[in-house]
Amino acid sequence: MRWLLTCALLTGSLLPAWPRQEPAEVSVRLFSGEQPREIRVTTPGGEDVLLDARAMEAPFRSEPPVTIRTGSGAGVRVGYPVDVSARDGALFIVTRLPLEDYVAAVLAGEALGFQSEESLKAMAVAVRTYATYFDSRHDAEGFDFCDMTHCQDFRITAVDDRLRKAVEATAGQVLEYDGRPIPAYYHQDCGGVTEPRAAYLRLLEDAFCVREGRSPWTSELSPSDLEAALGWSGVYAIEVIERTSSGRAGQLRVGGLDTHVVGAEAFRLAIGRNLGWDKLPSDLYEVRPSIRGFVFEGYGAGHGIGLCQHGAAVMGEGGYSYTEILAYYYPNTTVAF
Repeated sequence: MRWLLTCALLTGSLLPAWPRQEPAEVSVRLFSGEQPREIRVTTPGGEDVLLDARAMEAPFRSEPPVTIRTGSGAGVRVGYPVDVSARDGALFIVTRLPLEDYVAAVLAGEALGFQSEESLKAMAVAVRTYATYFDSRHDAEGFDFCDMTHCQDFRITAVDDRLRKAVEATAGQVLEYDGRPIPAYYHQDCGGVTEPRAAYLRLLEDAFCVREGRSPWTSELSPSDLEAALGWSGVYAIEVIERTSSGRAGQLRVGGLDTHVVGAEAFRLAIGRNLGWDKLPSDLYEVRPSIRGFVFEGYGAGHGIGLCQHGAAVMGEGGYSYTEILAYYYPNTTVAF
């Protein structure tokens, strides 16, 4: 299940210039977060090639399959062409693969825990639609998608037959609104209410997500935690000064040596990146002072926009079809080929 999808540009216009066509292939940067300086590549012929960013003078390319090892860890087998170059002291590793194979690898990262085949198929359509809408989001950097949740969590080594079947059963299907693919956001748990963004991303009192009760969480952050995450000294007060229509925190006032007004999403992302994504799972919370600092008490996990994976799992296990799941979380859309 997904903690935070794609911290992906949740503000601003949701519709880019069109027409746009579904890409046949996509390029993915591997090891995006790690950005290793040195790797060992085993080529199809069994040759071991050591690549060092500090010594590379020309790009390296290998046909598939290749195995890539970083450090002493297990190798990652890649069944697609791999291009490696050196940039800013790190290795830039990119593979290109068919869109449908990309969808399967994202399902391995985003939806491996689903029990229902219908829920899995709903996720396959959402993943494909998201990739179609945001195609080439890293184009200026020389690839389409990273392999992290900034784009979609890509697990190329975890694809199995079950995931492939969900992709094949929905091959080519994308969600459209007014004849155009949508930004098909999804998240782990809406806490009972989704966050509206558009006519197809509406506020929804999600009865399926809370069928067995809401998912509460509690987290305590100290002033030193906040200084480490935000760089602000002497924090003595945090107050929610604005909420969204779904009840989520929208704006916070943080008192310290200086007073800051910050968006709740930016605050959560800073905490997640620096302290761990479990520290502040969502923006659906109350905050109060404590002896150690500040206690956040809330519900759900993720940004709350679009498909709630918890609710979608309940729907699938309850006998709903994948098209019914998609219609529930993305109203006013159609499934198009």
